[in-house]
Amino acid sequence: MTVRNLISIVGLCWLSLTAGICLAAQSEQEIATTSTVESEQIIEVGVLATRGKLSAQQRWQPTMDWLSERIPGKHFVLKPFNLEEMAEAVKDVTVDFVITNPGQAVRLGRQYALSWMATMTSHNFEAQGTSNTRSIGSALVVRRMSPYISLEQLSGKPIAAVSENAFGGYLTMRYQVMQQGLNPNHFFSNTQFLGFPIDASLYQLREGHIEAAVVPACLVESMISEGLLVAGQYRVIENQAPEGFRCQVSTPLYPNWSFAKTERASSALAKQMSQVLFAMPKSSAPAIAANASGWTSPTSLLSIDKLYQQLDMHPLQQPWWKEALIWLKYNQQWAWAFFILVVSLNAYHFWLEYKFSRSKKQLEATLYKLKSKSEQLEHSQRIAVVGELGSSLAHEINQPLAAIRNYSEGGLLRISKNKPLTDIEPVFEKIQSQVDRADAIIQRLRNMIKKRSSDKSQTDIEVLLTDTIELLQFRLQKHKITIERYVVGKPIKLYVDPVGLQQVVVNLINNATDACNAQMHREQSATSDIGNKNNEPSTIKVITEYQPDKMMLSVIDNGTGLDFTEQQVTQAFVSSKENGLGLGLAICQDVIEDHSGKMSITSLTPHGCHVSVTLPSSISNDS
Repeated sequence: MTVRNLISIVGLCWLSLTAGICLAAQSEQEIATTSTVESEQIIEVGVLATRGKLSAQQRWQPTMDWLSERIPGKHFVLKPFNLEEMAEAVKDVTVDFVITNPGQAVRLGRQYALSWMATMTSHNFEAQGTSNTRSIGSALVVRRMSPYISLEQLSGKPIAAVSENAFGGYLTMRYQVMQQGLNPNHFFSNTQFLGFPIDASLYQLREGHIEAAVVPACLVESMISEGLLVAGQYRVIENQAPEGFRCQVSTPLYPNWSFAKTERASSALAKQMSQVLFAMPKSSAPAIAANASGWTSPTSLLSIDKLYQQLDMHPLQQPWWKEALIWLKYNQQWAWAFFILVVSLNAYHFWLEYKFSRSKKQLEATLYKLKSKSEQLEHSQRIAVVGELGSSLAHEINQPLAAIRNYSEGGLLRISKNKPLTDIEPVFEKIQSQVDRADAIIQRLRNMIKKRSSDKSQTDIEVLLTDTIELLQFRLQKHKITIERYVVGKPIKLYVDPVGLQQVVVNLINNATDACNAQMHREQSATSDIGNKNNEPSTIKVITEYQPDKMMLSVIDNGTGLDFTEQQVTQAFVSSKENGLGLGLAICQDVIEDHSGKMSITSLTPHGCHVSVTLPSSISNDS
């Protein structure tokens, strides 16, 4: 073995021994450190993480370290929570201390056993004074180029906030809206609650997704200083920051964040912590990290209590029904009076219902009796005119009988001349047709007496007019009266009673014939200007006009005109004829009304008459 090898072996042994000693020392140090930590009591402090848990760690961990260093045997551990998690932790007493904003401090302090130790002082005042504990409020932020300059202009506009229960991030702004006389429900009707971290509201505003954002005071300034926002791009609506306050705010300022003890921590430890917190200089790292100038004794939270009461959100406020029960307990006399009033009103209501029901039944009975009497009166009136209706049969079937007589005479004349049977058969067919017509007239008069509906069918009005005029042709020729036909529009079929409508046409043409004949006799008997008596021939114009919504039938003659008014003419038993019964036009009126139509009669100048019959197109085949 050479000397070099021996030296190498010795060096290796020395290195191994040195490494072993170092490892042993390190292990002893780690054991000692672990033992130290294990020997310290773990104190858990819950903190409200408004900007996320990482931001909460950066803001409050220096305070935890400050307390751990100055309180022997205690190791303070930070627990970041959101609003719901913080409330659950205090309810279940899973933490020893809490750090939260004044809004949640009031809500938790009025429900659970919390002891308030200290209130954080603000570093946002240029001159430190008695009011430096007031630092919490809301800023209603818009983009700099936004047209909005007042709260009223933002009512109902898209707005972002962190939560419905966030104090500086929503509730203080809602209370300010109420204080200005605006309806908060309408003002925040288009509000989006984005949750924590609250930075998201300003990012949404920056991107133009909303018109305004409700954020805690100084958040905009903090994010600008952190380089998260560009300075000069945002405005705060209706800034009312007090003198010396470095941030813009849209609401009054409320007390700052508070430090409180739960039931799990001891009072002695709380006293130690208060002394350490009060001794924290404003230039210390924990104070700077917490955006504070230090801690002071607890500040009154009565202003926050008032805010929650005005918003009907105070934790001590009972539901309305519980408050009503409490009021009733101490005001039983009013409760009994109200109960008696309600019972009396209900009794009066039921009495009115009974009276109304009885009056209704009496009215129905009276109406039934009146209807029965009316039917009896109508029946009596019908019986009274039955005799006259018998005479009306002669008036109505006179034309069919006259036609039958004419056709019979013609048939006998053809038989006497030994005409072939083919010439005689049409005559008998015409006679049979007139017999059927007379039977239909009689049946219609029966229906009128009994108020039965007529048999209706699709009828071509032009064909019906042609057949009717053909029946009356013998009488028209006898009196030398000319019939003129006119058609306006495209003819359509109507759903009518052909017998009744033919009866109307026959009556109208017969009346026109009688008027023309009377006018002719009047001219013949006149003593003046005999040479011109026949200058105007007797003419009857039959005009049918088809419109989209109705069909109009006009019968115009140049006869004597009307001797009565239109109302009198259409009444039964009113006639200008010597032997007339006055039933013709009355029957026509009844037929037309059965078809939902109208009939009008007017006199013409110097003489003549115009009868217009209108039938709705709703009774056409298309309907």
